[in-house]
Parts: sequence; C-alpha cells; structure tokens
Amino acid sequence: MEFERQRRDSGGINITPIIDMVFLLIIFFLLTSSFMRDRGISVNLPVSSSSFSQKQERITVTIGSAGAVFVNGQQIAEGLLLNSLNEIYRQRGSKNVLIKADRGNTVERLVQVMDIIKKSGAKKLTLATQIKNYQVPER
Repeated sequence: MEFERQRRDSGGINITPIIDMVFLLIIFFLLTSSFMRDRGISVNLPVSSSSFSQKQERITVTIGSAGAVFVNGQQIAEGLLLNSLNEIYRQRGSKNVLIKADRGNTVERLVQVMDIIKKSGAKKLTLATQIKNYQVPER
C-alpha cells in the first residue's frame, strides 16, 4: 500500500523579492536625489560673518553680474519688475523677498532694485550673503 507524502509548507511569505524591491527603490531615490540641485543663476554673493540661514517661503530676486534682474529664476526687464512682483504677491500671498546680488554690481544698481521692490509693497526684504569662514581667536 502506498501512502501519500505530506508536503511541507513553508508557512510564510518569501521575502527575498520584497527585499530586492526595497533595495532597488533605495538606489533609485539615492541616485535621483543627487541630481536635484538648485540650478539657479551663478552669482558671487558677498561674504558676511554674521550671516544666518532662513527657511521661509519667499520670492527670490537675483541681480546678475551684468546687472540683469531675475525673479524666481526668470529674467525680467527692469520696467516689468514692479508688475511682476505684484502678480506674484497676489498668487502666493507672501511678500517676503530675498535679494541675491552679485558682488560685482554697484551699490547704485542694488539700491535701484531695492527701491522697486519696496514700491511693490514687500513686507520683508532680505539680502543674501555667503557665510564667511570665521575662526574664533585663541585666548
């Protein structure tokens, strides 16, 4: 007489394919996150030892080395800057403006753009600088 052999059931889920998928997702996110960098306008910011980082939603106005004005990365003619800022204020509701001015610009050019921004009704105006490598003197 022949008896049926009992099949052994592993009783669980094979997790090898799940682990493979998790590793693939980790590799995918690591690779794609390294390509997400701010590809803005190249500006040599002035250096300041009292700089600090701010993380708020704001509008970025950049003054390039040749004096060209950019709003959030898009070049704007100086005559259209006031209207452009007012339109962004209506869309976002935020009136915080960050100015990134190349250190090669004249103070006069910076003040001209700041005047336009103030006329547009900006509530807070911040000037971007690079943090100076400051070393504390030994005592």
